[in-house]
Formats: sequence, structure tokens, C-alpha cells
Amino acid sequence: MMRALIFAAGAAAGFVAGTRAGRETYDKLRGRSNELWHNPAVQEKVIPAVQDKVTEAATVVKEKAPHLKETVGGLAEKVTHRGGSGQHSSAGSDSASESTPATDELTRPPVSPGDQPRPPA
Repeated sequence: MMRALIFAAGAAAGFVAGTRAGRETYDKLRGRSNELWHNPAVQEKVIPAVQDKVTEAATVVKEKAPHLKETVGGLAEKVTHRGGSGQHSSAGSDSASESTPATDELTRPPVSPGDQPRPPA
């Protein structure tokens, strides 16, 4: 029991001393890295590289945007017309209410073509 107490006291002292020394080392490392980052020579290399990557990413986004618009539009169309049970709101005859699914259709999980619906319990 005495050995355990001595070990615990030594571990606690080592932890406290290590934490203080670790914090000082961390602060030095952080200060040096901050100085390096703000060095004009480093910034001369970093800024053009970042600008090139941003330009490259913008080009990819511009290329993919039309396809994404078609895909999202198609998925929105599928969601809007999903179910086919004819349980749409009959509040009026305007086209907006006819194309909006009923509330129970929105909360019902989608059924894959191969899935068989479960009978009620």
C-alpha cells in the first residue's frame, strides 16, 4: 500500500512538472510557427499556391454545376411525384396543391422496388 502511495505521489509530481514544461515548450513552438507563417518569404510562396487551388476548385464547380442542377431537379421531381396513391390535398383546383404530396406521403419511408411492404400488425 505504501508503494502505491509513493508511486501516485511521484506520478502526480511528474505530471505537474511535465505539464508546466510542456506548456512552455508548446508556447515556444507556437511562437516560432507563427513567426514563420508571417514571414514575407513564406507568404510569397503560399498566397499564389492557394490562389491556384481556389481557381482550380472554381473551375471544377463551374463544370459540375449544370449536371448537379439536372440531378437535383430530377430527384426533386421524383420526390414530388412519389407514391402515386392519389392522396393529394383536395383543398382547391390550383396546380400547386395538386403537385404537393400529402403529409402522410412525406413521412412515409421510401420503398425500394424489391421490398415487399409489411402487413399491418
